[in-house]
Amino acid sequence: MRLRIVAAALLLAGCASTSPSPSPSPSPSPSPSPTVEPTASPSPTPVPSPTPIPLDQEMLTRRFTVLVVGADSDSARRKRGADVNTDALIVVSVSADKSRIAMVSLPRDAVDIPMPDGSIYHGKVNSIATRFGTETLRGAMATLLNVPIDRYIRVDMDDFQWLVNSVGGIDVEIKTRISDAHFNFYLQPGPTHLDGLHALYYCRTRTDSDYARAGRQQQVILALVRKWLDPGLPALLEAAQHRDSLETDIALDELPTLLEIGRRSATAQPTATVLQPPRFSYFVGIEPNSIRGWVMFPNVPEIRAYAASVMGN
Repeated sequence: MRLRIVAAALLLAGCASTSPSPSPSPSPSPSPSPTVEPTASPSPTPVPSPTPIPLDQEMLTRRFTVLVVGADSDSARRKRGADVNTDALIVVSVSADKSRIAMVSLPRDAVDIPMPDGSIYHGKVNSIATRFGTETLRGAMATLLNVPIDRYIRVDMDDFQWLVNSVGGIDVEIKTRISDAHFNFYLQPGPTHLDGLHALYYCRTRTDSDYARAGRQQQVILALVRKWLDPGLPALLEAAQHRDSLETDIALDELPTLLEIGRRSATAQPTATVLQPPRFSYFVGIEPNSIRGWVMFPNVPEIRAYAASVMGN
């Protein structure tokens, strides 16, 4: 716009310089100084409003299930070339009417996992993603539970701290006293606010048991979900997708729909279960005459029956 105005002014000035001059008079009088005409201010170029991404109505009106995977890795461990295990395995499922949220955690020492191709993985479940990828782990968890899993998100310990700190920390109710000298981490029962580092300690400590730790991980996921309903979430999730260590198959254009699922399920009744013995396992302990060490043999029929009761349509 500014260039067009300047060009027009130059054109007018050129036309004025080629106009015929008046005949000289015997006593020429000095020509008056030309009056400077103000240059018109350019009109601002209108900025188009972004077209809102439409909500996925099919996704909104059915059950939606996500696998949340936590890896025991961070930048320091990767530099050392340390092994990576996915020790946190949580399936979160929101009912079609958004009135219920079901969460199940599978202990990391579970072995003999049924795979999507009909085979059995005889190693520990926390090694599947490292060997075959997170997509295969998602398929294994869906096969074990006998429920479809729509999306997955995998975070490491750095990602987890970043997520918690990005929403200003989380608020949780401490149920029992925690005393972990390894992390120099101590909590008394009652409501507590945790930043990213201390939320990580809360999810990692095993001073009580692996099963209690899995329950705390579920508690933290619910606390994060409440914070994620904040209006700033889209920018946060978009930034999260650019973190190299974070892995997900959630597309950016699905975020508005996921936000709406979160809003509709804000008052949903949660059910959180750790698939632990004795109900969900035939055996837990050090396996005789085996190199697998401490293992849990999952009771697959019981696990599937329970999953159908809380995640079935």
